[in-house]
Amino acid sequence: MALPTLLICEAGEEKTKQIEELIRSYPELRLVGTTNRQNAAKQVGGLYPKLVWVELAPEPMKALTLLGDLREQHPKTQFLVSNETLDGGLIKTSMQLGAIDFLDPQSWKDQMPDVVKRVVIKAEQAHAAPAAAPAAAAPAAPPPVEAVAASPAAAKEVAASKEMTAAQKRTSTRSKAVEGSPTASPPWVWAIIFGLFGLSFVFYKLYP
Repeated sequence: MALPTLLICEAGEEKTKQIEELIRSYPELRLVGTTNRQNAAKQVGGLYPKLVWVELAPEPMKALTLLGDLREQHPKTQFLVSNETLDGGLIKTSMQLGAIDFLDPQSWKDQMPDVVKRVVIKAEQAHAAPAAAPAAAAPAAPPPVEAVAASPAAAKEVAASKEMTAAQKRTSTRSKAVEGSPTASPPWVWAIIFGLFGLSFVFYKLYP
């Protein structure tokens, strides 16, 4: 998709048309308007361009002041600067204010392919970053409704199983306690009792 591009130029009709034709010659760019410095802030805020081309002539310092203001208000927008001649001071100031490159009529045809490529890559990266953030911060999926509905019944089954196990342990403990208590009759005691009972029966039969 072509990047919306806004041109800010007050360098005359001929220079304006020259830059507009240069922008239109690249399918990666889409010229959405041309404006002057006075209406630049309004146009940038209303058209939402991804790239703003600022021509410094005829008043470079005022154009640089505008560049600084726009760059501060729209940090995600890319800005490209051009001037009639190369000037070391203007180049340095433009770069410090956040311009992606400085072009002049003598060399911009050679520079533009590389500049457009960098602008497109940077725009794609800026678009991809916000899309990745929500994916990374996505919350964990809630448990299925069936699992939530079944959890109370499962909890009751577990509680009943635990209670049955505890009851079995208590019964086993009581049985062991009775078997090992002093009042419990060992087997030999019963044998003596039955033996005495048998002898009494014999004597009863022999000596009625």
